[in-house]
Amino acid sequence: MKKRIIFDIETGSLPFDKIAEVAPDFDPDSVKVGNLGIEKGMEKINEAKRSHMESIESKAALNAEYGTVLAIGIQDESGQTLLVGGNAEAEVEILEEFWTLVEDSYGRTGEFWIGHNILNFDLPFLLRRSMLLGVPVPRQLVPQFRYWPQDFWVDTFQIWAAGDWKKFVSLNHLCRSFGLPGKNGSGARFQELFEDPKTHDESIEYLKNDIQITYDVSMKMLNCLYS
Repeated sequence: MKKRIIFDIETGSLPFDKIAEVAPDFDPDSVKVGNLGIEKGMEKINEAKRSHMESIESKAALNAEYGTVLAIGIQDESGQTLLVGGNAEAEVEILEEFWTLVEDSYGRTGEFWIGHNILNFDLPFLLRRSMLLGVPVPRQLVPQFRYWPQDFWVDTFQIWAAGDWKKFVSLNHLCRSFGLPGKNGSGARFQELFEDPKTHDESIEYLKNDIQITYDVSMKMLNCLYS
């Protein structure tokens, strides 16, 4: 059997001032004030401006321009490895270590890396953050003419879709469909838990569980495809 290496990333949002530096400018002319008058018109414009920034901030962890890699979990048959960041310097370090591990693995025959929805989220996010931070990325591991190397990166999300591009399945649902335990929390709260010393360990346990259940479900669903 080929060696399967599971990985998963956890992301968070950059500080608000950093988001504001790169966010698209708000266009006050896009707000229709009609005959509200100067005072009420300005109130409506200011409210629209706040909503504009709140909308961007609420999705920051999903976009490399406004987000950051907080941690990467990796697992194979020998156990788990956690790359944990938390600040700008640490993010560079874990990105460098991740790409080094992946490049070393790529050079060994019979190894491939697996994750859930990695082709749509994890890998693009890692690549974009690496470009923004000046972290070198092995050219042979990134998309060439649109597609990631599919003999090395294996996405359980796309395997389950079976060619149906409209098919969506969460990791939690996929695990339960295979009779496996699902998630032990919500990824939406990861940064909140991660940055609070009182709950930091809880966030790490969430990451550990995520890579464990991804490993378990991949073993069940891919045994008939990869030997």
